[in-house]
Amino acid sequence: MTTTAPSDGDLAQLFIRSLLAKPTPADDRPRPAAPYEGLRHLQALLDEKQPLIADRLRLRSLLELCAISDPRLFHAMFLHHCMTIGTALDQGACQEDVAALASGEWIGAALMNETGCGNSSSAVRTEARYDPARGDFVLHTPTPEAAKGPANVGLDGFARLAVVSARLVAAGTDRGTALFLVALRDEDGPCPGVAIEALPPVAQLPMDYATVRFDHVRVPRARWLADGAWIAEDGSFHDPLETADARTRRSLGMARFCWGAISAGLAAVARGSAALALTHARHRRTADRLAGQVPALNHLGQQRLLFGATAQALAATAVAHRATRRSWHIPPGGGRGSGPDGSAMRELALAKVTTDTLADAAVTRCRSAGGTAAFFSLSRLGCYQSFTQTYASAGGDNRMILLDAAWTMATGQDYQPPDETSAPDDHTRLLRARERLLHTELTAHLPQPADTAVTFDIWNERTELAQRFALAHAARTTAETLHEKWHTPTLLPAPDRALLADLYQLHCLEQIDAHSGWYLAHGLLTAQQVLALPEQADQACRRLAPHAQALTELLQVPDALLHGPLHP
Repeated sequence: MTTTAPSDGDLAQLFIRSLLAKPTPADDRPRPAAPYEGLRHLQALLDEKQPLIADRLRLRSLLELCAISDPRLFHAMFLHHCMTIGTALDQGACQEDVAALASGEWIGAALMNETGCGNSSSAVRTEARYDPARGDFVLHTPTPEAAKGPANVGLDGFARLAVVSARLVAAGTDRGTALFLVALRDEDGPCPGVAIEALPPVAQLPMDYATVRFDHVRVPRARWLADGAWIAEDGSFHDPLETADARTRRSLGMARFCWGAISAGLAAVARGSAALALTHARHRRTADRLAGQVPALNHLGQQRLLFGATAQALAATAVAHRATRRSWHIPPGGGRGSGPDGSAMRELALAKVTTDTLADAAVTRCRSAGGTAAFFSLSRLGCYQSFTQTYASAGGDNRMILLDAAWTMATGQDYQPPDETSAPDDHTRLLRARERLLHTELTAHLPQPADTAVTFDIWNERTELAQRFALAHAARTTAETLHEKWHTPTLLPAPDRALLADLYQLHCLEQIDAHSGWYLAHGLLTAQQVLALPEQADQACRRLAPHAQALTELLQVPDALLHGPLHP
């Protein structure tokens, strides 16, 4: 797979020209078809012969531009290029289907969740029974609760091809959750046997959401994403993964394509928010009772809000960029039953939680700094906050991801608490100590693997502690990522290194200050050190204040995308 970055901003300029060429609706209501028209329009302009995910840096840049300019377009794009095409390539789809998706002839979708299972994709009831007489599969929704959804597939006029998860039944035996490419609708309406029922409109990230049911739909064998498994002529089933549970875990691993994309989009809207709010604060004049007419950004309170938001946005970006490198990797010829191991999957899921947490906090601070203008829809910040709030649940509920990560680190064999004695600085030393001590507290009363299994009651009483531990782990790994990326002289020009050093300090100080009472109680900070934390953060802001323009440039948001009442 190539990983060549777009050159000289060509991709950004192409995107901006495409955006400005689109007609603006007479009112402010979103058109349901706009995201899909935009997807096809961009596909035509790019004139790509290969799937975009073949060039991960190019796809990431495009998704970031989409998220900043139109979160609905981002949603359609990542489901098409990452969840559908990425999964199809990874699990062995036929070349004709991949080519039809890559060209935009089909628009992709992902149907994993079922309405009766909440956010869980591990207990699907949709069935795909192999028919040896015809050599294909019969896809069926056995109960109303097994309907797939919500999925943005309710709009007429677009041919949709979806990755659908279903229990594969072959030779009368449940073979685990497998994946299929299923035609949902053509330009004229739903395909035979596919029932698509529109859901009421939503305010946050409005799309054409619907539920989908299958009534004995025939799925060609070529659209089984077999991933190295096969069914012989005598009807015998063979799978290199050997067990149904292993196949289910492999199928659920398609979430990695989602986590990389969502992380990139969340980081982008955080940068867009900070760029808008910093620009607004530099130009907005306030009538101060002591100083008279001064720029809003002269106020230390504005600096704490906006420089903190900038640090959060850039931290989210560092985490997201590391995640996309791993989450979108597809071995040559598809995965053939392999994929990232459990530890890597855990970190990719936590990257999604981390970027969402940082992005939502950054947007909140920018809205607070922007005053009344920041709460009008034209300011875009409200739209960005809807984006961050949507993905707190979409793509895997944040709380559930934290609990699952804590469970694997507390009970598994692939995690060791960090050693603070080898920390690169005092900030990471404290963050490592918090993670280690929370892990010790969490595991103190859990049975060891050699003993009896952990019961529901034992774990249920520790779920809040488990979430704190997982968040501490994410905070520590984020700080270490920033230290590695922002303290590398050979990779950064000197002026940027100085700014990033202050942003790093500000980010870490805020992470520590948020739990200062805990650090004090555990003897890791003295009372004087705790009381000094706010002033240290203020000092970092004072050093950054003369460089607000340079900070805005660090965010790397094309100025043409920053339109609205917050932008002069």
